[in-house]
This record gives sequence, structure tokens and C-alpha cells, in this order.
Amino acid sequence: MSQATSWQQTLNICRLLIKDKQFQRLSGQALCLMVFFFLWWMNWKLFLATSMGIGAMSACYLAQNSHWQSYYRQWRNFFVGSNRQLSLAVGTGASAAFCTYLAASIWADADNQWLATGNILQGFVSLTTLICLLWSLRGKKASSLEAKLDQLLIDLSDRDRLKRLVAIRQLTRLLINNRLSAEHYEQSIEYYRLMLSEPQPAVIKDALLESLDLLGVAKISEPRSVIKIPLQFKHSPKPVLDNRS
Repeated sequence: MSQATSWQQTLNICRLLIKDKQFQRLSGQALCLMVFFFLWWMNWKLFLATSMGIGAMSACYLAQNSHWQSYYRQWRNFFVGSNRQLSLAVGTGASAAFCTYLAASIWADADNQWLATGNILQGFVSLTTLICLLWSLRGKKASSLEAKLDQLLIDLSDRDRLKRLVAIRQLTRLLINNRLSAEHYEQSIEYYRLMLSEPQPAVIKDALLESLDLLGVAKISEPRSVIKIPLQFKHSPKPVLDNRS
């Protein structure tokens, strides 16, 4: 009877542990660690390659989320103006120091100094070629964006309402995605306000107001008619008679 009672108590304790959320979390982590060490012991190279592939796939999927894109925009806005110059200077200096130390270590520890010098020069040429290629791609992208921006600004003053509407939508999308500089942002806001001050069709006016709202700019209040009251009164030449008797 006592043995049956002890088994019943043990079973109840196991049920309570299974229902406990902290125990479930710890047991799940322990199971993952066991699987990790087992796969590493079986074939560590295959496990490392598979883990890197899964990690890269997850990172690429999460990078397309709007939450991560907002962080990217914040960092991109940070590297503007003086922050951009300082970051570029610090990054260039750190890279030069690291490459110099690495090259000096390879040259000092190598058995054949000429072979080490050739390897260092080959790495330097490859790195320079990669930097020039990235710089060229960035320049082409910037030039294409400038050409697109110029065309959109021309379409803003076009007589065709459809072209103006499309230009407003596309320019607002570029501003929201932070693909333009702060100077272009201020200029675009000024253009929108100037267009609102002039007679516009209803669809164009609604698009302008919606764009200003999306960009976080206060809407322009319509001017109210002011009644002017003269401060100087003309004196009547006729005398005013007092009817009081």
C-alpha cells in the first residue's frame, strides 16, 4: 500500500513539473543542447554549414520586415552630415591599422619574405578593386536617383493632372523611405506648400495634404476672410441735432 502511495506521489510530482512553464523552458533548452552536441560530435562540418545556412536564411527573412527596416532608416539618418564624415574617418583609420598589422604579422612570420610580400600585394590589389567596384555601383545608383528626382520635380509643374499626381505619390514614397537627403526633403515640402497656395484640382489637393500628413508636416490652414474696421471716421458737415427736449 505504501509503495503504491509513493508511486502515486511521484506521478503527481511529474505531472506538476510537466505543467510548470519554467521546467518546460529549461527542459527544451537542455534538449536543444543535447541535440547540438550530438550533431557536432557526428559531423561538425556539416552541422556548422547547416547552421550558417539556417542563420543566413532567418536573417534575410527578418531583414525584410518593417521593424528591422525602421532600424535601418534610423542608422541611415545617423550617418548624415558631420556624423557621416566622422564615421567614415574612424572606419578608414581602423581598417588601415588592421590591414597594416595583419600584413606586418604575415611578413614577419613567413619563411619566405618574397612570397609573403607577393601575397600582401595581391590582397591589397584585390581589396582596392573591390572598393572601386562598390564605389562605382554606389555612384551609378546615386546618379540614377538624381535623374529620377529631377524628372519628378519637372512633372510637378506639368499641366497634365495625372503626371502631377504620379509625381506627388512617387516623390512622397522616396521621402518616406529616406532615400533622399535632408535638403531634398525641405525642398519637396516647400514645393508642396507652394502648390497648395495655388488653385489645384481636388484630387491634387487631397494628394498634397495626404503627403504632408504622411511626412509629419503641419497642414496649412486656409486663409480666413478678415473684416477690416476703419479706425478713422469722417466728420459729417451737417450738425447733429439733439432731439431731446
